[in-house]
Amino acid sequence: MTETPAAAPTPEPLKVGVAGSQVGMSQPVQDSCQFLLRRDEARMPAGEAGDCVRAAMTAGGGGTQTLTTSSSWIPQGTHTVDFTTAPEFSLTLESPDTGLVVTSGAGGGSVDTGGGRVSAKATGTPEEAYAAVLAHAAELTVNPDRVAEMLDGTESVEVDYAAVLDGAVRTKISGYRSVDPAADDMMPTAVTLWLDDWYRPVQFELTGQTRGIASSITAVNSAWAS
Repeated sequence: MTETPAAAPTPEPLKVGVAGSQVGMSQPVQDSCQFLLRRDEARMPAGEAGDCVRAAMTAGGGGTQTLTTSSSWIPQGTHTVDFTTAPEFSLTLESPDTGLVVTSGAGGGSVDTGGGRVSAKATGTPEEAYAAVLAHAAELTVNPDRVAEMLDGTESVEVDYAAVLDGAVRTKISGYRSVDPAADDMMPTAVTLWLDDWYRPVQFELTGQTRGIASSITAVNSAWAS
């Protein structure tokens, strides 16, 4: 009697995880950036984009930024910003051409235009109120909470995982905020960020309105602390 060969075992279905991970990336960033880690091709929810970039910037510890403005939220020109994002946020913005120095952080802010330091107080004297406006504006591209707020206000974000910036492949995210173009709005209407492998911003391009006048900011982060 011929024996019937035993049937080959049916392989189990391949199990594919829905969570992404990246070796060396801090856990808070991995938790907040699952959309990008999975390389999801859909439009990214604005809230997820904000949470991801905030976590990545905080984990980055701080760095140095070159900020170029044109009819923008801070005086026109090129400025250098040294900033920290952890354990708490702080910045010092300096403009070698104008002598402008702006500080901001948990301990308060100040502005010095060459005639002495003025404290940043929104409810203070006209000079102090103006200093508060400048200090607040200087935070836009370096304070993780401000960057998250900016992204949270956009419509769903488009993602390009193979964008090239200065010869390097970056993740690019971009969105648009629907606002009244004549409104006194100090937040940009078009937001584009290029992110490094750890999802920290390496460049911002922002456009918007300030009292109805078109404005733009280009900000380049040349170094992160970690």
